[in-house]
Amino acid sequence: MIDILTISSDPAHANAIARIVETGESHHRVRTSSARLSDLCASDEALDGIDLLIFEGSQLMQEDFDALATIAARHADLSCILLAPSPSADLLVRAMRAGVKDVQPWPADPHDLGRAVARIAAKTRGTRRDGRVISFVSCKGGSGTSFLAANLAFAASAAGKRALLIDLNQQFGEAAFLVCEATPPATLADVSAQIERLDPAFLEACLTHVSESFDVLAGALDPACARDIKPEHLQRILNLARPLYDLIIFDIGQSISHVSIAALDQSECMFAVLQLSLPYLRAGRRLMEIFRSLGYRGDRVRVLVNRYEKRGPVGLQELEKAIGLRASSVIPEDDASVSASINQGVPILRLAKSSGVAKGLNDLMRSLSPQPVIGRTRILQKFFARPALSRA
Repeated sequence: MIDILTISSDPAHANAIARIVETGESHHRVRTSSARLSDLCASDEALDGIDLLIFEGSQLMQEDFDALATIAARHADLSCILLAPSPSADLLVRAMRAGVKDVQPWPADPHDLGRAVARIAAKTRGTRRDGRVISFVSCKGGSGTSFLAANLAFAASAAGKRALLIDLNQQFGEAAFLVCEATPPATLADVSAQIERLDPAFLEACLTHVSESFDVLAGALDPACARDIKPEHLQRILNLARPLYDLIIFDIGQSISHVSIAALDQSECMFAVLQLSLPYLRAGRRLMEIFRSLGYRGDRVRVLVNRYEKRGPVGLQELEKAIGLRASSVIPEDDASVSASINQGVPILRLAKSSGVAKGLNDLMRSLSPQPVIGRTRILQKFFARPALSRA
């Protein structure tokens, strides 16, 4: 399954191409647009997250070939198929020089176009991932959200997955220091301040590399800088990171803001982290009300109980009565192991892999079985929903 954009100056043609591509069992994600290629070149984020561009050019002009060449230079991982009436040898040469992978006649033959898309999809699947996105939200300060998010990411990497932790905690984000001692080369605020430079190489240089398959995009150390992070910045980072990682985890902390809502919108599931005490239950009930007001379905919201004690003053039944949801996961109390992990900046699965907390995190990681991905990138939806621009 890949992300495909079909473009034609005639919306009916773009829709016809989409119907051909959507036929079969591959379930590719397809968008259509009647925007010009030059419009895509003028927007840095317009092709973020797109694997294949299918362009129907009934009346090709030199500016179209120039735009295709610009797109190919900017997006090395993007493939392009050109559809043109009775393509000549000269057109084939010009198209290939512009970076086009395949040229097909228009009107398109469904069988031939389908095979061309399948070849590109097979090649793309061999080099890209389709990162799942989850979020950890604190019902109340001190719940242990950052510790759980960081150590779950490490557990995923230890299980052979590539994991990225993005620290959205806007109050002195320190998730990176929970799993390593290295000083982050850059923070989310730094990336946002230079968002026009964002590409795979720039993102790689800004990440804290905890292990070969576990990276952290550190949170803003100064709350004043965190205010400059915008939802669109987060969306561009996520669009770039999805093909590179199997699991992307947002540590949201306690703050519900326009930026954290952008992360929650893209999350397949969100873990509300609390402890079993009356203040946490009251805060958890309020958080569930916020989630409902934002339209988040119950199957996306999971309750995670941290520092669980069987003989504690509040039980799991009281939790369910108070907030209307059962606990999907529990992490047991183990103050000694957790404190040692935090103080040393070493993941608990490395420091105390036989502890109850480590086992709980491994169980949580295994519970994240593959789920259908939700709709992607509102930026793209807004961009391609715009009416076609006049060529006049």
